[in-house]
Amino acid sequence: MRYAVYLTPPKGSALAQNAALWLGRDAFSGAAHTPAAPEAANASVPARYGFHATMRAPFRLKPGESVAAIHNAVAALNSAHAPVTVTLKVACLSRFVALIAHHNAALVPLHEAALHAAEPFRAPLTEAERARRKPAELDARGLELLDRYGYPHILERFLFHMTLSGPLEEAAIPAVEAAANAHFATEVNTPLNLVFAVFAEAETGGPFTILKSPQPTANPS
Repeated sequence: MRYAVYLTPPKGSALAQNAALWLGRDAFSGAAHTPAAPEAANASVPARYGFHATMRAPFRLKPGESVAAIHNAVAALNSAHAPVTVTLKVACLSRFVALIAHHNAALVPLHEAALHAAEPFRAPLTEAERARRKPAELDARGLELLDRYGYPHILERFLFHMTLSGPLEEAAIPAVEAAANAHFATEVNTPLNLVFAVFAEAETGGPFTILKSPQPTANPS
């Protein structure tokens, strides 16, 4: 079983509902359905992980540690930092369409807080887990981060993003971006609140679900 610390919209919020419609899956309930937009038909990968922004990438629990301890750490993050206010826009990252923040630099300290809060509970990578991160494709700093924290895209390399698609052919990207802008028209360029949550993968390759719903928080007016 693996766990992750993600930022997610509060349960029942407009962003959570629209994201579930787009992806075709609700990470709170686990309910799946056909994505609302045809352009989101290739969203099976982000749907599996649930709508989120990665703050601490998935990890196995260190022997002797408990899920309750992770929940306590995440509750402390929410007490200290939540709600996290973001303003989002649709963008293409490499071949993926995502919602990204207008102010990534301001979110780096929150990512670092989540990273270090979860680190005491993380089991070291196995050789197979390390190989899945494709170390041969990483530079020296990426390898250093992978071996120290189990994930290379962190700290100064952190980029806040909430993935909306799988990898796309270049010709398909404009249509998916346009569909995402239309689907999330009431959310983009509007301050929104997110909270820290513990997501869990019960079995390798299975869907991630939210173990404990954070308390709903009203969006800023």
